[in-house]
Amino acid sequence: MNEEGISVLQQFIDEEITKNLAKQLNSAIEGLESPTKDRIREFILSTKGKQLRPALIAVTTKLLIQDTESQESRLARAYKFAIVIELLHNMTLIHDDLIDNAPIRRGKDAFHIRHGTDRALHDVDVLHAYALTLIKDDPAGLKLVLDYAYQVGLGNAIELEDRLDQNFDFEMSRVIKIMEYKTAVVFAGCVRLGCLAANREDLFTEALNKAIIAAGIAFQIQDDYLDILGNPEEFGKMQFWDIQESKRNLFLHFSMRTEHSTKIKEIYNKDIGQKNKEDIDIVLKVFQSIQEKVKEVRDQYAKLAIDGLKSIQANINKDDYQAEELIDFLLILSKYLIERSK
Repeated sequence: MNEEGISVLQQFIDEEITKNLAKQLNSAIEGLESPTKDRIREFILSTKGKQLRPALIAVTTKLLIQDTESQESRLARAYKFAIVIELLHNMTLIHDDLIDNAPIRRGKDAFHIRHGTDRALHDVDVLHAYALTLIKDDPAGLKLVLDYAYQVGLGNAIELEDRLDQNFDFEMSRVIKIMEYKTAVVFAGCVRLGCLAANREDLFTEALNKAIIAAGIAFQIQDDYLDILGNPEEFGKMQFWDIQESKRNLFLHFSMRTEHSTKIKEIYNKDIGQKNKEDIDIVLKVFQSIQEKVKEVRDQYAKLAIDGLKSIQANINKDDYQAEELIDFLLILSKYLIERSK
């Protein structure tokens, strides 16, 4: 997305939302006990990402609130959901880096590298349980969070089993399902939580869910693409790590349908972190040759997302300007997620 598009997106995710999220996040971290609190604070603040997930909840609620009298209480509920999602997201980052033995997270040493495996395991357990206690008195919100957290865990489990079993005979649908569970359902869940906080669950239709899921899948395909072919200075992650960890993605799927499949299997069966520069160069050359196939699938899901949102937009009650604003925002956000370079 160009600078103009990003500027439009920032009109929705404004300074007020950014400041409130930071304030609420700091307050939530303070509720932890030291030294876990100190390590978690350092990790979240020093490796701070785009925080799109919590912002998505807050913006959705803010756009949908219909009366000023309930605005404060509804936004307070939205921010609580947002912080829970952000804490759980950071928990999964620490956990995934540990499982993958990834040395770097956003240009810095990964949590388990800085603090050791034992502390990393302990801290993610504490953070997971603590995050859920923040909404223990909100049954509807807690149920949604648990449902989506389960799907994220299931996606991670499927991906891990395929890697450990050295499974190369997988269909594209399996890769897409992993992306849906690990990434896309969280984006959909954030919009649904925002609708819940605004008392507008009627807007979260199956059509909207499908459109956001499609955008989330396109987002993850773009993420995989940037890991292989993006600018490492812009991307902010350790380039080619998906190759090092033998990640099951569309690049691997399509490479198994080339004459180089045997060599790719040989390289991918090496332990994480044991692939040398020659291995990376061989895989990279094959992946570069099939990048158009990957981009084609990405663009298919991007089109599903945009067309789905436009269809919803065309059928919205014109008196419901809050719903119109939400769909406008989701269209802009979807384009950003898909076209981003970092």
